[in-house]
Amino acid sequence: MLLEQLQSYYKDAIVINEQVDDIAAYEWFYTKDGDKIGICKQRLSEQEKQLLSIFLTPIPDTDRMMSDEEMAWHRWIVHGDSTMLQHFSSHSPYYRFIHFWTKQSIANKNDFYDTISGLFPEHIMIVWEHDHRGVIIEKKRKPTPEPLPFAEIIDTLSTDFYVTLHLFIGQIHPYSSQLYESFCHERRCFQLAQTYMPKQTVYQMEDIIPLLLIHHAELEAVKKSLPFLETLDDEWLPIIKTFFQCDLNVSLAAKKLYMHRNSLQYRIDKFIEKTGMDIKHFQGAVAVYLAMLIQEYTNH
Repeated sequence: MLLEQLQSYYKDAIVINEQVDDIAAYEWFYTKDGDKIGICKQRLSEQEKQLLSIFLTPIPDTDRMMSDEEMAWHRWIVHGDSTMLQHFSSHSPYYRFIHFWTKQSIANKNDFYDTISGLFPEHIMIVWEHDHRGVIIEKKRKPTPEPLPFAEIIDTLSTDFYVTLHLFIGQIHPYSSQLYESFCHERRCFQLAQTYMPKQTVYQMEDIIPLLLIHHAELEAVKKSLPFLETLDDEWLPIIKTFFQCDLNVSLAAKKLYMHRNSLQYRIDKFIEKTGMDIKHFQGAVAVYLAMLIQEYTNH
């Protein structure tokens, strides 16, 4: 009914689920059913645009037409609706979401996409939530994170596009019915980090755990942030805890555990590889140690 009314009113100035040569000449919207509508900017007043934004989801300006898959992810991110995503059979087994925020608008989002995609070893998509905030969707074949120079990525993008950029590096999640809940949780974590650590440009989960503890004592949120704790064997926790109690001193911890130093070092490296939490450094150690204490507290 709504589509028919819009077609009747805008006539030749509207396109629905169609490709056009001059994307920038149209204002773009999604309906709640996932249809993509473009209305010629010259035909659309500012008042009409605001009115349509009440009933439709505005799509941020972009220099290129989104693919069907990107449209499906946009629908999922904005509305939590996975209907369109379910039509794709080639989903990766794992995904990681990297949330970003720019203080200034990106003039050429196509160049922005090309620059970012060249920095990642695997295929990515970028979905803009609005003109200053978006999500990098990283497809992963394995559940283990590869180290990426995110600080250098920030510098490159800031220099090339003259913007102040903030990134939140999410964890790697399996493609499942719980994926949207994990995504929303990490988006809230990013917002929390920007509130309490506005000068920091790259955030990871280990930065957020202490904030979650401080902010209304969100114990369940902390446990969701570190799902790997539930999967670790019982032998891991005493080893890691002893390492923390020895002030991250591998030699001292090895003596207390009656282990060879190299054996303990190997286990620590495997823990870091498995979880993405670098417990050899202060922030990672604090985050995991507090989470372990919370797990012990809630279990008892």
